[in-house]
Amino acid sequence: MSSQSPAQTVAATDLFRFWWQLPGEWVEPPNIRRGGWSGVKLSHWQNHTLYIKRQSRHLCRDWRHPLGWPTLCREHSNLQQLRTLGIGCPTPLFSGRLGNSAILVLEALEGFTALDQLSLATSASRESLARSLGESLGRLHRHCLQHSSLYAKHVFVRPQADQWQIALIDLEKMRRCISAKFCARHDLSQLRRHQNLFDSRDWDVLLEAHEQNFSVTF
Repeated sequence: MSSQSPAQTVAATDLFRFWWQLPGEWVEPPNIRRGGWSGVKLSHWQNHTLYIKRQSRHLCRDWRHPLGWPTLCREHSNLQQLRTLGIGCPTPLFSGRLGNSAILVLEALEGFTALDQLSLATSASRESLARSLGESLGRLHRHCLQHSSLYAKHVFVRPQADQWQIALIDLEKMRRCISAKFCARHDLSQLRRHQNLFDSRDWDVLLEAHEQNFSVTF
């Protein structure tokens, strides 16, 4: 906030405090580590369902931030990257930092279901979803982006016509790698170990769709 004018700083501080104080229910107990904490509340505001991520002294480090910066700031940056690339993810409504605390306000993914909560009776439905997910992950990986926490609970899907919409969540650990193939190998191996929806035939469909989109020339 130091680069803002005094008026802008006051407005940003008030906005930060507004979102920080908005009532809500903890989705799960806050994660406490290394003298800091991080948690998510489910809230409602003007007929919108929101997920409000709050944290204090919950830092990560990289070459640009050797002294550390809030993981929520990194997640907001990653969300912006994915939206620029046309890869599905939650819509951020507000992101801010005040002292040692940070906040990220996200619109809920209405109509979406987490992959680990989904049950599809027909092989045609599973193959359709596998294809859509493979296409989305192929686009992610060809840009040398690694989700790094690609569990079924972090993949949200919604049926649309003859395909599926895909949205990736929990992007705090997403990072850019030198090798696109390394990104793909890491994420796909991780997802396969932590999902129970797709059988081997479905997985082959996912891999084929991934390869087709992964190999597209920029």
